[in-house]
Amino acid sequence: MNICRKGAAFILTAVCALTALVFFGRLAGETAPPAPTAEPVVEQAIQEPERPAEPEIPAEGQENAEAPEPEEPEPLMASPHFAMAEYRCDCAGYCDGWPCEMRPELLEKIEALRCWYDQPVIITSGVRCAARNEEVGGVSWSFHKRGCAADLYCPGVGVGDLTQTAQKLGMNVLPYYSSGYVHVEVLP
Repeated sequence: MNICRKGAAFILTAVCALTALVFFGRLAGETAPPAPTAEPVVEQAIQEPERPAEPEIPAEGQENAEAPEPEEPEPLMASPHFAMAEYRCDCAGYCDGWPCEMRPELLEKIEALRCWYDQPVIITSGVRCAARNEEVGGVSWSFHKRGCAADLYCPGVGVGDLTQTAQKLGMNVLPYYSSGYVHVEVLP
């Protein structure tokens, strides 16, 4: 009977173990029942602390990691309303942009033209290097190559009116009616 008890106890233990395995879904080929779906958790964004109003001054001997960017220099002005860069050669790198200097007399007269109309005058071509002059079909004796000419227009002002005013101001003028601009020049 002692053997029966041990056998019965063994069988009872085995049945309990198998029941536990089945209950917890650990038998081969079986999976645990799916967990009930919970509502998605919405994560809250972590807010960064506000930055101080003034940058911290580094301790002596420490380098400033965030150096302020240098301000862009003021453009070199040819006259009160025109930057020198507006007269620069616009070639594709044949020259450094200044094959010669612009004539101050021309710059003064173009400024006077701008003041006459009290509105912007757009420079489409100033000084030109020989390569750029050839590209645009300029004549070999072009005053652009000497810094004595510019092509320009004034929005809202007709080519004829612009021509007459430029002549009154002492410039030689070639009007290009079909293109909508004038060529102005002073003698070298």
